[in-house]
This record gives sequence, C-alpha cells and structure tokens, in this order.
Amino acid sequence: MNLGKYLFGIREEYFYKVSPEERKKQFFAFNLLAAMFYVLVILATVAGYCYGLVIFHNWIFAGITAILLGGIAFVLLLLVLFLNMTTNYQELYSTMTDMSEVFKPYYDRDLSGLSDEEAQRIVQTHKMELREKNLVPDSPPFYVSGIFVSIIKLTLILILSCVIANGIEMWMFKDMLNKSMVSMLASSELQQQLVASDSTGVNDNQIYARWTREMLTEPAEHPFLLVNCQSILMINEIMGLALGKWKIVLDLLFFALYLIPFMIVKKSRRYAGGLFLKEVSLSDISISYMSFLLARRKCQQVKNILENEYDYNQLMKKKA
Repeated sequence: MNLGKYLFGIREEYFYKVSPEERKKQFFAFNLLAAMFYVLVILATVAGYCYGLVIFHNWIFAGITAILLGGIAFVLLLLVLFLNMTTNYQELYSTMTDMSEVFKPYYDRDLSGLSDEEAQRIVQTHKMELREKNLVPDSPPFYVSGIFVSIIKLTLILILSCVIANGIEMWMFKDMLNKSMVSMLASSELQQQLVASDSTGVNDNQIYARWTREMLTEPAEHPFLLVNCQSILMINEIMGLALGKWKIVLDLLFFALYLIPFMIVKKSRRYAGGLFLKEVSLSDISISYMSFLLARRKCQQVKNILENEYDYNQLMKKKA
C-alpha cells in the first residue's frame, strides 16, 4: 500500500537505483508519515463538526464547517510539512537551488545542432555523477533565519492544535458541560441577578446574568445538538474551570500530537537523509538541466533563422 503516492508523490521510478531493502524502508517511513497526516486532518474535521453544531445548531452547516476546518488544516499541515522536508545532501540542495554553475559552460556554446539524444546523454551523465558524489548525507548548516522560520512553524502548529483541541474536548466532555450548564441556569445567584435587573436598573453583573441566560436558553427554532450553550467562549471558560490544570495538559497533548510528524521529518535520517528525497532532488535537477538545454537550443535556432533569412537593411529602407 502506498499512502504517500498522492500526498508526497512517491512513485516507483524514483527507486530504480535503490536496493529493495532500502526501498521497503522508505515506503514504510513515508506511509507512516502519511497515516499520521491523515489522522491529524480527520481530528481537525471532527473538531470543525463540533464547532458547527454549537454555532449553527444544524447538521448540514456543521458538515460544511467540518469540511472547511479540515481543508484549512490540510493546507497548513501540508505547508509546514513540506517546509521541513528538505534533503540533507547539501551538494544536491545547493545545485537544485542555484544551477548557474551547471549552465555556465553552455552560455558561449552553439547548441543549435544539439539533438534530443545528446541532450539526454548530457543530463543523465550529470545525474549519475551527482548520485555517485552524494553517497552520505551531511548535517544541515545553521542559519539565523532558520530560527525565525521555526518559530513561525511552531506558532502555526500551536494555534491550529489549540483550535482543534477545544473542539475535540467539547465532544469528549459534553455530558459534564451540559450538567454544568443546567446547574448554572438554575443557580440561585443567577436568578437573583435576573430578578434584580427586572426591578432595579441594570449593572455589569446583571448584564452578564442576562447574557448568560440568553446563551444557555435553547432557541425554539434551533434546538441544541451537542452542548447546551450558544457561546463557544462560555463553553471554553466553563471547561477550563471544570478541568482546571487538566485542560492545559490536554491542550499540550494535542500540541505534541501535531508536532510529532514535523519533528520526525526534521530529525529522522529516514526523511531528510533518505534516498527518496535524494532521488527527487536528482530528478528535479535533471528536469531543469534538460529544459535549459532545449530552451537554449531553440533560442539559438530562432536567432540563426533571423540572422540568415531576414534582410534587416531592406526592412529598414522600407520603414524609412
């Protein structure tokens, strides 16, 4: 089974030069990463469904909210994941990001007569040389800018995990929350504030009491479907008071859960130092090299046609 085929573009042709044992290890590593990614997106979709039930009190709109949050999580997680997925073969990485040295010998050469077979031979020879020279992955160099990039990645993961954690926790503790809502609505303190607001003016406590009653009262046209409350902020506040420190522990667990795949990609030699990213880098370099040769050949052929078949002196006379 190839879970990473459509997510990471893992194809059999990347492993023609790889031993069967190493190929198996690479497939297992990226299948595991893809499985973790799909689980995280499913959790985000479930959290979106919970938010939709609280906000809209409608199954259809809850489903739309679930798809929306799941899609946002899919894009953000994929973005951060691919930002971490760079090869540790530094010569390949340098060549892939700046190929000017590879192209330099051909700037002054006439490629108008270059055949497709010759171009293919040049590219394949260069690819084989790079593969032979890059047998052992290197440690990535340190850049100060990498610190700021890592902070941005961690911030995105933290925000996303907290949003998803609150949605899942609403579903996990819905019974406890509903009991707390009923007790709060029937509390004597709330009733006293409501009675006082009806008889003597209104202060801040009484405004808060009215708002609490409104949020905890089930609308006739939209019955509660998950939690007996219309305010997500109130639900989070009550959940924080009820769970205490365990709320922070659960949030940190979700953060750690969403951080695991990115730490694996960053630290494990199966990914950055693996043969899949090495072969992908070689393939990208070859495609760029071949495109340069063919484009350069075409430009020179067009230039020769313009120089040999067009009489510019005659054209200038007609223009004059």
